[in-house]
Amino acid sequence: MSKNSDDSIIFVAGTLLGILSGVIAGLTLSPRSGKEMREEIVKKVSSDSIMKVKYGIEKQINKIQEALKADRLAAAKQKEEEAEALY
Repeated sequence: MSKNSDDSIIFVAGTLLGILSGVIAGLTLSPRSGKEMREEIVKKVSSDSIMKVKYGIEKQINKIQEALKADRLAAAKQKEEEAEALY
C-alpha cells in the first residue's frame, strides 16, 4: 500500500472512532431518556421546518405585494400619460 492509502485508512478509522465515542458519550451522559431525546429532536426539527415554510411563504407574499404595487404604479403612470396626451 502507498503512504496516501495508509493515511486515508487512518483518517477514516479515526473519524469513525470519534463518531462512535461521541455517540457513546452522548448516550451515557444524557440527562434524558432516549424517548425524551427523540421527542425533543422531533419537536425541534418540526419547529425549524415550520419556521422555514413560514419564512418562504412570507417571502412570496412580499414579492406578490411588490409586484402589485409596481402594477398599480405603472397603471397610474399610464393613466397620467393618457390624460396629458388629451390636453
